Amino acid sequence: MKTFSGEIEKLYDKLIEGKPFAFSKYADGEWMAMTGQPLNNGEFESNHQTIDAIENLIESFTFKDAGYYVGVSCSCCQGENHKRMVEASGQDEEHLTFANIFVNSNYDFFLNKFLPAFKNHKVHLVANENSNIENLPFAVEKFYPVSFSAWVNNQNLVEDIKKENHSGKLFLFCCGPFGNILSQQLWKDNKTNIYMDIGSTLNPFLGSEGFRRSYFDPNSECRKQVCVWG
Repeated sequence: MKTFSGEIEKLYDKLIEGKPFAFSKYADGEWMAMTGQPLNNGEFESNHQTIDAIENLIESFTFKDAGYYVGVSCSCCQGENHKRMVEASGQDEEHLTFANIFVNSNYDFFLNKFLPAFKNHKVHLVANENSNIENLPFAVEKFYPVSFSAWVNNQNLVEDIKKENHSGKLFLFCCGPFGNILSQQLWKDNKTNIYMDIGSTLNPFLGSEGFRRSYFDPNSECRKQVCVWG
């Protein structure tokens, strides 16, 4: 049985090892998009006009590769959708983990372990154009600014990054479902880097969130929540 603390430790070990891999996470917003439910959460929009982007998202969700890992919503947060997501992904048990692996009660581990570890890598960050990267506790070698609903409005960035032909970099994605697409398409093209979709985890530093998450507050119930698999 997967445990919340055990899964983040596994991902941390992969990062420390330095061997290239890709991690892409799919929470409630991504699931709504993939199942055709309209959505606008202040960070991205999904509707009948985003069909191409939705297809790219589904492709990233069902993509299989030895070094590619997929996070899905847990049963305690999304109920029956957990089982639906596991089945729809088609991933085996080894390549599945929690979508919210970095948040809730794991957020302190992320802050205390992952952020210092990022200092040991040449970080390439994809995040909102209004982000203040100078506030981050680690250096960013290259920043790729993106706009609202980047999975639609900044699609050209996928090919732009491919053309740069990087090696030995750590790519961090804080850009909604575009992070899923980037993780999969860049990994498929170039397996010499680490690609991690880390969602909203850096928002308190970047100051660019579309909406504020409860887990940012150290005194919130979310910060104490230990999520459960299956």
